[in-house]
Amino acid sequence: MKKRSLFVIGLIILFGGFSVFFILYNKSEDIDTSPDTDEMSAPPQAVKVTPQEINLQPKDLSALGGYNVLIADRGNNRLIEVTPGKQIVWEYDFHLPKLGFGADDAFFTDNGQTVTVNLEEYHIIELIDYQTKKVKWSYGTPGKPGHLAGFLNTPDDAYQLSNGDIIVADIKNCRVIEISPEKQIVRQYGHTKVCDDKLGDLNKPNGDTPLSNGHIYVSNIVSRNLIELDEHWRPVFSMTLPVAYPSDPQPTKAGNILISDYSKPGQVVEVSKLGQIVWQYDGGDTVKLNKPSLAIELPNGNILANDDFNHRVIVIDKQTKQIVWQYGVTGKPGNSLGQLNIPDGLDIIKRLQSTSDTSAATLPLNTIGSVTHHPSNFLNQTVKVQGYMLKRVNGYAIFSDESSGIITSYDLPVIGSGIDSVQYSQKYILEGQFVSGGLQSSNQNLNHLELSKPPEPIL
Repeated sequence: MKKRSLFVIGLIILFGGFSVFFILYNKSEDIDTSPDTDEMSAPPQAVKVTPQEINLQPKDLSALGGYNVLIADRGNNRLIEVTPGKQIVWEYDFHLPKLGFGADDAFFTDNGQTVTVNLEEYHIIELIDYQTKKVKWSYGTPGKPGHLAGFLNTPDDAYQLSNGDIIVADIKNCRVIEISPEKQIVRQYGHTKVCDDKLGDLNKPNGDTPLSNGHIYVSNIVSRNLIELDEHWRPVFSMTLPVAYPSDPQPTKAGNILISDYSKPGQVVEVSKLGQIVWQYDGGDTVKLNKPSLAIELPNGNILANDDFNHRVIVIDKQTKQIVWQYGVTGKPGNSLGQLNIPDGLDIIKRLQSTSDTSAATLPLNTIGSVTHHPSNFLNQTVKVQGYMLKRVNGYAIFSDESSGIITSYDLPVIGSGIDSVQYSQKYILEGQFVSGGLQSSNQNLNHLELSKPPEPIL
């Protein structure tokens, strides 16, 4: 009888301990059974590419309608601004403890004078001055998720409003908040850390797009739905989205909603408010999209999207569904010129006079020989030369000061947009960066010119 009692007591203790463990385990804040909000692992190793591979990427200069593209190159911990001719005219590097902690999203504000960024896996948002590259404002505690004042937990899509406040989807805190310049939360939708589908709650929100009428589109990962909040942050519309992992809803000119499906394979879908799919793109029969996180409709009607884990930003012709412009080499991550590593956000801006145009106006017009005979004076600088094409090779061309004659090592190998359309016996102005390495040219010149825009014929 005594042994049986001891056995029963033991069972009670055992199961009681298991129950306590089970309860504590399920209350742990570290447990997250929702879909991944992002890739927590380190970004992939860089893959070397050739100049020919870079040059083969789609490059229709009209595809962007004259807009520069701001790219949040998260895996490289940097932001870059790229022209339609694929010249990097601005770059900002984040100094962080780990690659992949860089900005998930970046948006221009104040007519391009400021860039608003959210570093989702570093749990902060920042305002960066475009000219000085200084952080002028921030919110969140670097590297430390939380829900109390001064903390965020995987912030996504930080936008600055016209009143100077910042709104952000605070994913794992299951809320959208508005933060004043004084760093006070002045408005909130969703109850902090209450993640469900009830009215007034959110379930892992990852988009909070402000609309021109003062409303906001909020997307929920777990619920796979969209909620439209009015100017008072009252829900006025909701719908289930026809994608597995909705990301960053954007309005279209037709009044529809453009949504990215952050899946593998993924897609970009335009859906009406009646729930009808009116347009979609998944890559077709070539390369399937791999976790695209943001797509916007350009003013010219094309679709600009970041295809995160194919490591590229693309422009899709909406009518033909063809990729007509691309920055980054498909499936080959890296930080060399023309490469990206998990581009996770984008924005556009039309500059009255781009950085490249401004520099071009003051650049002296050199002869090719003056540059190639004195390379140390020009390496890694933007140069402007004039000359004739002597030879076209696969992926590049060789230019000279003379319209004909023997090719020597002092003639200039040139790569970039527009090379395939250059005509013999026609004199051109060439503008770009004079660099060393990366191209083994047939004339044994170790240096070459990487065009920032197509060759300009001299009439």
